[in-house]
Amino acid sequence: MPDHNRLQSLSGLLYWVALALSVLLPIIVLVYAGQGVSDPASLLSRAPMVAAGTPVTTAQAGLVAAVALVSLLPMVAALRGMVRLFGAYRAGEVLSRDNADTILRIGRNMLLVAAFTVLVPTLQTLILSWHASQKVLAIGLDTGTLGFLMAAGLLTVIGWAMREAAEVKAENEGFV
Repeated sequence: MPDHNRLQSLSGLLYWVALALSVLLPIIVLVYAGQGVSDPASLLSRAPMVAAGTPVTTAQAGLVAAVALVSLLPMVAALRGMVRLFGAYRAGEVLSRDNADTILRIGRNMLLVAAFTVLVPTLQTLILSWHASQKVLAIGLDTGTLGFLMAAGLLTVIGWAMREAAEVKAENEGFV
């Protein structure tokens, strides 16, 4: 029973953290996107592979902002899924088909987030280098991204396993 109480109290805290992040992250990205559109040249400081002094148009800045905003969608979806999951956990609902499906959706969204951590900087650098003397296409993959990708894959597999466990639980409850 102490583990159940711990699960409920920790889930209560994580519920509020996930909820706050799901609201704050889009606001932060919108502010940065707005700054980039209002001062396109400032975007070059975030793309060190693009030559200094490369002209950046408002259209390019708008595309960079759009890419950033689109890439945020799976993270917000994952955070909103976490809000649902932690809400169910703090209410005492641990092993259910809904929770398993939520974990699976969170895992899939986190896989997209991991993919975007590679694709977004690559695409943004390419957009910013359109008017450069040489176009830049740089793809970076580091151990942090690989670790995140593995954790997202693990979460996806746990979602499938939880779905199976929830079905077994439902079958067992039907026999009683």
